[in-house]
Amino acid sequence: MNESRRREFERDIDDVRGLHEGLVRGAGGTPGGTWLFFLGLVLAGAGLWFFLSNVHVVTRDVGFFSGAFNRGMFGGGMPAASTGIIFAPIFIGLVILFYDAKLKWGWALFYVGLAIIVIEILSRIQFLMQMKTSNLLLMLGMVAAGIGMMLRSFRDGTFDGPPPSAGNGPPPAR
Repeated sequence: MNESRRREFERDIDDVRGLHEGLVRGAGGTPGGTWLFFLGLVLAGAGLWFFLSNVHVVTRDVGFFSGAFNRGMFGGGMPAASTGIIFAPIFIGLVILFYDAKLKWGWALFYVGLAIIVIEILSRIQFLMQMKTSNLLLMLGMVAAGIGMMLRSFRDGTFDGPPPSAGNGPPPAR
């Protein structure tokens, strides 16, 4: 009985060893794909870093909802000196929730108010880029090449295209 436990233990060790070899084999289980993956990751990361370091973020004076007040879609065209009106739904929703948290329309008003605030903040953001086209193309090329290298690292290197007898290419020399 001791011998059977030992064999079972050795089988378990072999199973764990096989799982370990499968895990450390490479990116996507392909041999040698790990270095290609990390090289592509560094290239794509550097391209994204250079691209994002050239983007300037500014905010505009008005957002989606406060701009609507200024344009006259609400309130007959009166100028909105303050954008505090966008806080009214979330404020009223919070008052209702502190009064009775079981009221569903209080929760709905709170979430609508929260959504209005998030939309207002995001609609004020403006991105500016001032760079040469050649620099932009170089950065986007670095990102594309890096992504391509990372995806290539997942392919198995045994398949390099159709066999020559498939009719793709010149006929063999005699």
